Order: sequence, then C-alpha cells, then structure tokens
Amino acid sequence: MNGIDFDKIRQLPPEEKIKVLQRIENELKELINQRKKEIEKRNTEIEQAESLLQEAEKESRILEEIKTPEIKTIDVSQLFRPEEKGLEGIAATLPSEAEKASQIEELSRKPMQELYNTVVGIKTEVEKTGIETLYQQQQIEQINEAMYEKRKAMESRQYNPTQKARHLMTAAEQMIQSYF
Repeated sequence: MNGIDFDKIRQLPPEEKIKVLQRIENELKELINQRKKEIEKRNTEIEQAESLLQEAEKESRILEEIKTPEIKTIDVSQLFRPEEKGLEGIAATLPSEAEKASQIEELSRKPMQELYNTVVGIKTEVEKTGIETLYQQQQIEQINEAMYEKRKAMESRQYNPTQKARHLMTAAEQMIQSYF
C-alpha cells in the first residue's frame, strides 16, 4: 500500500467507493496488525537483551570480586625455621604425652552430643572434599580416646549417661570404626 489516489476514488460511483474504501480499510487493519506484531517481537527482543545484559553485569561483578591469586616466588630455605630443622626440631613442636592426656581428659568431660557433632562434622567435611587432613585424623583419634575414657568411667560407675548419650556414643564409635 504505497499511495492511495483519493481523487480517483472520489470519481467512482458510490457503491464502488464503498467497496474500495472497505478494501483499503481492511488492508490498513492488516498492516496495523503486522506492525503491532513486529513491535511486540522487537519489544520481546529488547527485554531478552536487557535480561542478558543484567546477567552479564552480575557475572562481571562476581568476576571482579574474585581475585586471582598473586604469583609469589617462594624461597624454600625460608619455609623451615632454623630451630625446626631435623627430627629434633619437629619433635619439639609436637605436644607432649602429658599435654595429649590433658586434652583427652578435657574432651572426655565434654557432653556426648558435642563429641558426636564433631565426628559427624568431620565425616561430612571429608566426604565433601574427599580429603582427610592430619588435623582431622588427630581430632578423631582424640575423640575416640575420650570416648574410651567415658566407657571406662561408665564401667566403674563414675559416669551414668542418659539413654540418648549412650546411643550417640555408640553411633559415634561406629562411625569412627567404619569410616575412619
């Protein structure tokens, strides 16, 4: 519908004028509907583009927050302090037997719920990461020894746990034996 010559239409007889004008009206309605669809399509494209832009901005902010580690040169000689070189130095930093016994005694006095939660937490961490650290191994060993002390106290009737505490102790011991 490029151009409408209204002068020619005016010269037509009335019945034909009506037909021509109705045809023009229908064509204009179709053209309007097509344009509306095109506008809706463009608006949808604009909304999608804005959404993608927002996602990109979020990702950009996240990437900016993540700092890449700096590369440092490491002097291996500085990793070891002079007093810790050799087995004597390493042994000097380890806790003594008296310190270990003190730690185990302190652990054995903690509520069974707390010991159980620690075992479950370590188990969950190890399952999640797939790595068991030396610190976790030491914690488990200490908890196991503390529960052994609790058992000895139960046998000598110095410790009388609730049914729930007994259950937690058994569950923790089974976890330690089967998992670690």
